[in-house]
Amino acid sequence: MYKFFTRSQISSIRWDSFIASSPQQVVYAYSWYLDVVAPHWQALILEENGVWKAVMPLPIQSKWGLSVVQQPFFCQFLGIFTTPLVEIASVQSAFLEDLSTHFRYVSSYSGRFWGGQFPAQFKLQHCYTHLFPLDAPYPTLRQCYSPDRQMNLRRAQKFPWQWQESNDIGPLIDLFRQNHAAQIEGGVSESAYDLLRKVHEVLQEKQAVRLRYAVYNGRIEAGAMFAVYQKRIIYLFNAASAVGRKGNARTLLIDQIIEEYAETDFVFDFESPEVASIAGFYQSFGAKEEVYSMLHYNGLPFPLKQLQARRRKKGG
Repeated sequence: MYKFFTRSQISSIRWDSFIASSPQQVVYAYSWYLDVVAPHWQALILEENGVWKAVMPLPIQSKWGLSVVQQPFFCQFLGIFTTPLVEIASVQSAFLEDLSTHFRYVSSYSGRFWGGQFPAQFKLQHCYTHLFPLDAPYPTLRQCYSPDRQMNLRRAQKFPWQWQESNDIGPLIDLFRQNHAAQIEGGVSESAYDLLRKVHEVLQEKQAVRLRYAVYNGRIEAGAMFAVYQKRIIYLFNAASAVGRKGNARTLLIDQIIEEYAETDFVFDFESPEVASIAGFYQSFGAKEEVYSMLHYNGLPFPLKQLQARRRKKGG
């Protein structure tokens, strides 16, 4: 039986145990991560004779006086999580039908769904991340880099970089604010930086984060934050100054992590944005595409649809 649960009805221990044993498990889906990026999250759960068979975490926000589903920052995808004996294909349609019944508006919801089994009311957009398995020796992994990436790595290794492991995310945020924020349409709100600080804090508590800086002449010129949890290394956030870019610091930061975790069963996840130039940079390390889907659903009454259209025209 499919049931709808609010956050207060969900045991964190039971939820996290289920996610940890699921073949689809990923750090974004644990209760302690959701509590940070989507404090009002809810869930659809398939329960049979008191046993959970599948769950679907739902990040909730309030708009127009309604609860709507919207993918949060620093959470690339969620989706349906099952026990090892349940296939997503067998439950996906029912979960999505229930989703559109409980919520009138799904602004965005990302997940690793199965095939083409989507109810007609949903609009679907395919997205990609890039994965690089680290199960081979480092020299073998490095051979997967493109010739240009190998050349830039050699240049970075000749640059007089110094390296710092850190617990302080402040310099990384400052680097991003000074060198990247202006390029983002609409800018970056202070609340987004506050959220990143909270994500870093909870990952620290779980001993699931690596934060590394590239230093030149005593100044931090580049940095990268990696979430490291359950055999997946996620390139969660990064920034570089002009000096950092010229010195290929981020190439070397990524390469150092790849070398450190070589010959393990970890997978490096580049968490690719839908930007061709950035995706090309990640592919140059030999990473391969993994598809996931972004879902949209608009069942709002006509007056709210009109209001929504007017706001979009005004850029609001």
